[in-house]
Amino acid sequence: MSLALERLVAGTPIPFAGNRVTVVSPELAQRFQPGDHLLVEQVSGELLLIPVADQQAASVAIERAEAAFTALSAVSDQAISAFFDLFAQRLETPECWALIEAANLADIERAKARGRSTTRLLADERMRRDMIAGLRAWRDAAASRGKVISCVEHDGWKVEQVVSPLGIVAFVFEGRPNVFADAAGVLRTGNTAVLRIGSDALGTAQAIVTHALNPALSDAGLPAGAVSLVESVNHAAGWAMFADRRLSLAVARGSGRAVSQL
Repeated sequence: MSLALERLVAGTPIPFAGNRVTVVSPELAQRFQPGDHLLVEQVSGELLLIPVADQQAASVAIERAEAAFTALSAVSDQAISAFFDLFAQRLETPECWALIEAANLADIERAKARGRSTTRLLADERMRRDMIAGLRAWRDAAASRGKVISCVEHDGWKVEQVVSPLGIVAFVFEGRPNVFADAAGVLRTGNTAVLRIGSDALGTAQAIVTHALNPALSDAGLPAGAVSLVESVNHAAGWAMFADRRLSLAVARGSGRAVSQL
């Protein structure tokens, strides 16, 4: 029988990495609330507190991607190609891009107020063109689901090696708002994606999802949640996401401390 952790006591030793021990600090013990999760970073021994709200934000996104993965097996490769084209078309539409651009400018102002660099945050015309080109490259990429890549035949039976989807692919990006064109590419091979983007670019990401990605999924007949965004600005949501055993692959991009912890 497993019991949920209800409280932390300062000074409690926590084993990690097989033969090492870290200790609960008074500050961490005070912050911990029932329902929170605790992880141990296996190199440094740092204790990572995941508030229940961040745990739920990651879980909701993964649940949506999990349901979408099951449904995606019944979707044709032609429909997946149509999704990429529709996504690109919406980014080309001036009205749609104006909404994304407004959200991006708001993100930039907030980042500047916090003293953050905005070099890679700006969703300018070049980034827009690159996203559109990337989506159309995925549209034109050869479909591989179910492709037989090798076969061994014997009398009365044979064994085939067939390309099959992995499942849910998780991405953590620090702050580039064009990452959807990269992450959405996993749909080409029948996988689904969950993304957590840095707090500086979350508003832009939400605008892309609302005004371009979700409408493209719907219009192409793909399941909602095939590309899901974790709705949290906190690093803890990324920790929760990467600790979820429902993921088939996890990809962390960036050079910051939060990415190195993952």
